[in-house]
Amino acid sequence: MTEPAAPEAAARPPHSERDLRILRGFAQRIDAADAGAHNNLGVLYFNKGMYEEAIAQFQRALAIDPKMQVAQRNLEIAYFNTGFYDRMISELRERLREDPTDADARRRLAQAYLNTGDSAGAVAELRRVLATDQDDLATLIQLGQAEKAGGHFEAAMEWFHRALAMDPDSAVLHFSLGELYYNRGLNEEALRELTIAIDLNPDLADAHYVLAFVHGDMGDMDRAGASSRRATVLNPNYAKAQTNLSLDRYSSARYQELVGGRVRRPEVAAGEVLAHYNLGIAFRQKGLYEEALREFTRALEAGEEPGLTRQAMAEVHLLQGKAGQALDLYDRLLAEDERSPKLWNERGVCLHQSGSIADAEVSYRRALEMDPAYALAWNNLGVVRLHRSDPDGAEASFREAVTLRTGFTDAWCNRGLMYLRRGRHGAALDAYRAALRANPQAAAAWNGIGAVLMETRRYEEARNAFVRAVESDPDHAEARYNLSFVLSNLGDFEGALRETKRALELNPYYTTPRYKLSIDLQFEYAEVLAPELDAAERISGEERGVESFSFEEGALDSIFAELQPKKEDAPEPAADAFALAEDYLSKGLLDRALAEIRRVAVAGADPVQAALLTARIFLRQGLDGEALERFDAAHARLEGQGWTPEHAQALSGRARALLRLGRLADAREAADVVHAREPDHGENLQVLGEVLLLQGESEGAVRVLSRACELSPRDPGLLRHLGRAALAAGRQEDAERALRRAVQLDPDFVAARVELGRLLLSAGRVDEAVAECRAALDVLPTYSEAAYLLATALRRGGRFGEAVGALVDLLAGDPYHFEALVLLGQVLSDDGRKDDARRAFTRVLRFDPDRADAHFQLGVLAAEERRFREAIEHWRTAVQADPAGPYAEGARQNVAMALDMARVFHTEAGVGV
Repeated sequence: MTEPAAPEAAARPPHSERDLRILRGFAQRIDAADAGAHNNLGVLYFNKGMYEEAIAQFQRALAIDPKMQVAQRNLEIAYFNTGFYDRMISELRERLREDPTDADARRRLAQAYLNTGDSAGAVAELRRVLATDQDDLATLIQLGQAEKAGGHFEAAMEWFHRALAMDPDSAVLHFSLGELYYNRGLNEEALRELTIAIDLNPDLADAHYVLAFVHGDMGDMDRAGASSRRATVLNPNYAKAQTNLSLDRYSSARYQELVGGRVRRPEVAAGEVLAHYNLGIAFRQKGLYEEALREFTRALEAGEEPGLTRQAMAEVHLLQGKAGQALDLYDRLLAEDERSPKLWNERGVCLHQSGSIADAEVSYRRALEMDPAYALAWNNLGVVRLHRSDPDGAEASFREAVTLRTGFTDAWCNRGLMYLRRGRHGAALDAYRAALRANPQAAAAWNGIGAVLMETRRYEEARNAFVRAVESDPDHAEARYNLSFVLSNLGDFEGALRETKRALELNPYYTTPRYKLSIDLQFEYAEVLAPELDAAERISGEERGVESFSFEEGALDSIFAELQPKKEDAPEPAADAFALAEDYLSKGLLDRALAEIRRVAVAGADPVQAALLTARIFLRQGLDGEALERFDAAHARLEGQGWTPEHAQALSGRARALLRLGRLADAREAADVVHAREPDHGENLQVLGEVLLLQGESEGAVRVLSRACELSPRDPGLLRHLGRAALAAGRQEDAERALRRAVQLDPDFVAARVELGRLLLSAGRVDEAVAECRAALDVLPTYSEAAYLLATALRRGGRFGEAVGALVDLLAGDPYHFEALVLLGQVLSDDGRKDDARRAFTRVLRFDPDRADAHFQLGVLAAEERRFREAIEHWRTAVQADPAGPYAEGARQNVAMALDMARVFHTEAGVGV
């Protein structure tokens, strides 16, 4: 894999538009539900210099699988090594300064904080979103996730329960609660919530997947296996164990070099159950083993579930290759719970790595006594039997492992390696092909097929297999060494040298293929390399009796064909196939909704509904062009049929997308078609009203939006639109009535309050305007538009001291709000504090020397003190800075007056001006 960019993100040569189209086209060809595919595509984009596209793919991977730590690390590296994070934060803050009610910008800011470990910052921003809409389900869910990410499990539970009270029939919410219960070690509660989730939607693969772990922890292995199989049928990606590409090459040191201290580590809240334990698990998943061990030590000191914590510590030691330290912990754990097959299996791995082969076999067999269906122990027993020169017993063990878990890639590869070493090329090839059926991207399996082909001197086919291995895992050193060998045999010495150099960078020593031992981790299983084989297994070619073997060309060709899952493996679409996608959409889990739409669409669900739902999601994501394409695709499929509700959805959605793209005439045309067919289509009425208002047809907008409000009388957003239209039409009483009704329905609707305040101020009702502004600030103290309007109203009422106080509060939160700083200067001037006013205007010019309003006001102050030359200079600068702006005409008139005044007072100020 290409080296990631340096922290300053050195510029790369620009791609042609054709290249960019091809690269972006890859996003349409991967499985939308496969988090690993999105992650790996992100790495490709990053290495091609397409940083924004890379970040979008890493974010999509995390939206589908929030526990995918390699994608999390890749995202952090991409954020901080390209300057993208700093630019995005700056842009989002500017958007929020201009419009504090911009919920989309605030959610994106919260997500950016969350992606870099700043869960507290994310929670603060999401609380501000919730302040404007107390019933926003999507925000409640995001708050729960943010609190959970920060280790505040009680707070997360409260947010999820609050959301569930609003939508008790949501399978997604019951699953979220169940997963949180499981993370806290509360299996009974987790079982209850996950069961409810599955009852509500049997196709929720995530719920089946987590339920398998719950059943396993409770000792019900039959149900655990059934749940795992059902999850795999619903989402085949659960059966994959593909290599996920990493920008830091899974190196903690490299990660620290690229990211440094910019990622905030979550703080543990006092009193949280299993807080340090869960934080340690998060660090372990990131590959930050020392930090994980530190948190586990703190968990023991805090009295958090000592058995669970010591088990996690033992697993980390095992992953670090510290078998002796791990063994001490496993012995202690087994003294407390000698019936755990997981503990016996992992104790066996410790002994195996330490060279105590006989004792390792005893431990593996104890695990199988506890659970005869424990596939991982069967795999490990097979490896130990090979070490003990029992190939027949090993074959039986591997066969049992893959019978119990068909998609067990490591067991298939171990079996293939065993056959290869014994010269049984046909059997080896069959085993590796079985591994690829389970996971078409398994680099170890492709490498094994290449090894078989190389031994039989099929060099060209071997090269193809090794290339596939390297494509699946660019850091697979063994495959690169093998590729260099086969390239040498084919006469490609330059390519062989290139691959050898890359292999040496990854691992300076060529090692023979190693068998893999498997251990269980939370939500995953991990592989640990077995020790080198002893002499008993290293038999020569003559001793092993290489079988005569001939390839069938058809079978050989099929190895390199795309391996697609059988159609019968996919479940039939349910009657309400898109219910789960709708559930995800209503909770703001947009990428999960997209993945679910793709899943049911592939299974044969209605393509029109799939296109319409996808378009709605793209609108929510701000991808207006992509949304327009999907609405048009849905409409094209409906062409020639009689008018249906889907026609209305497609055309009104098209109108909304065109409106956002600024194509008002086209939007009007689409909305008019729906209006002619369905005059009372609510969504279409709103779109049509907005278009009419922007086209200057305010009376038409009032008429259309009034009808929309009659159909949805309790929608404050519609009433706000009606108020704006009425105001544009000069119907102030109607505008006030609509805005007051909006505020009555939603007292926290700050944007409506500010618009009502502005209307009242324009009517000279200063005190009422002040009251509305203060009410808006009570809900959202950071709403700069409300604070600015409040100060304007207070100035209009002659309450200069209060106006100064409001502006000082505003500028304390946003010192670069130049309009507020100019207004502060005007208020100070009105209050007779001319020097303070001049300092305020001058401060604006230090940041923006061409600011017309500041120059104009400084001119006024200078003229009052008869410094006419200075005044004229400021006014002329104001005209030059903004010739058509609101201050230009006044400045021109003031210049003429200043020249006259200079002559009247017989000053020299005007001479030469």
